[in-house]
Amino acid sequence: MNIVKASLLNAVRRKWKFALVVLLFGVGLVVLTNVYDVAGAMERVIEVNEALQGGGEPTEEQMGEMARGAALTALFGTLSLFFGFGTLFFGFVMPGGIVANERRSAAIMLWAQHPMPLTSFYLRRYLGIQIATLAALLVFSLTAAAVNLPPGDAPGPQVGSATSICLGGLLACAISFGITALGIRRAALFGLVYYLPSSLIGQVLAVSETSSSMVAEVARAVLPFAIFPGVEIDNLVAGFESGVPWAWGALGMVVYHFALWTAVAWLGLRRIERRPLKL
Repeated sequence: MNIVKASLLNAVRRKWKFALVVLLFGVGLVVLTNVYDVAGAMERVIEVNEALQGGGEPTEEQMGEMARGAALTALFGTLSLFFGFGTLFFGFVMPGGIVANERRSAAIMLWAQHPMPLTSFYLRRYLGIQIATLAALLVFSLTAAAVNLPPGDAPGPQVGSATSICLGGLLACAISFGITALGIRRAALFGLVYYLPSSLIGQVLAVSETSSSMVAEVARAVLPFAIFPGVEIDNLVAGFESGVPWAWGALGMVVYHFALWTAVAWLGLRRIERRPLKL
């Protein structure tokens, strides 16, 4: 069995429970949106609320409508939050500290005796992990499509949603592997710490596009090269919708971040290859 296949199977054995939990949240969304008219319930809540703002006492029917709509909205929001965030966090946890933990436990010395260089060995294991990650993300994407695909709709938004899930999860996996390749333990946690402020900064930069100050222009020119490209992924997948021009700049930025974290991993592995044990 080659290294890539062995790494893929090992990743499946280690993380299938986490993937199952994320999938269950997605299945919950599918069941909820197919059994109940969640969008209609939200609209009725808005209509009843607007009617009540005009004055008068609410009827029992209106109160019941508000309660049912609020419950459905809360349940839908909770399931969406855990499923959406779970698909991204799944990418961060997939590498599992593969390099840093083995270096700390000295297990890396077993691989150092292999005739293949450590850098090539770990990069092949990383390829197997990414294949396993992509397989799980495709399942998540199909689940999301079942939630978001009303009868008669064009497939563009669903293709965009699937692409967003896959790109975000694969890039999260690349970031986590790059961090562990630097010899840093708890790579998933550090990856999450990197992602959360990046997401906030990206939204702020998107809002400040109308600002013409020098600071804002410099920030818009420099920061996208350093933060998680969540906004760029959104701009990229928007091109799947009809009438929306393809964002080649966003595509280039996403490719750049994959290349960046692959380079970080390669440099970290080269450093560790020269001194496998942390003395």
